[in-house]
Amino acid sequence: MNLTFELLTSIIITIIGIYLFQKIQYDYRLVNIFKKYPLPTLIKSGGIIDLDKLYIFVQNFRYRVNARGAVQYTVDGNIIKILAGPGELEIVFEAWGFLDFYRIHRSIKVVE
Repeated sequence: MNLTFELLTSIIITIIGIYLFQKIQYDYRLVNIFKKYPLPTLIKSGGIIDLDKLYIFVQNFRYRVNARGAVQYTVDGNIIKILAGPGELEIVFEAWGFLDFYRIHRSIKVVE
């Protein structure tokens, strides 16, 4: 009786461990995609930033664009157009993983 109980307990703990490992691995990949998505670190006025390809990897996410300095920009769908001004553009990606809500900040320097 004790051996059966220990075996069932071990199996249940192993299943829960595998389940949690998969969820943690998904969240790690989600954050990794946002951190390693190729965005330029320096862009000139008149340039564009295309986020359409990011929707191939992650479907349910939002992003916000914040300007620091005299940067003027427009957002058309998933394309950010830099109109004028030097400064810095900050893109904040927000997404729900299985275990938590993640917010990743990426900044891009804008030169004239």
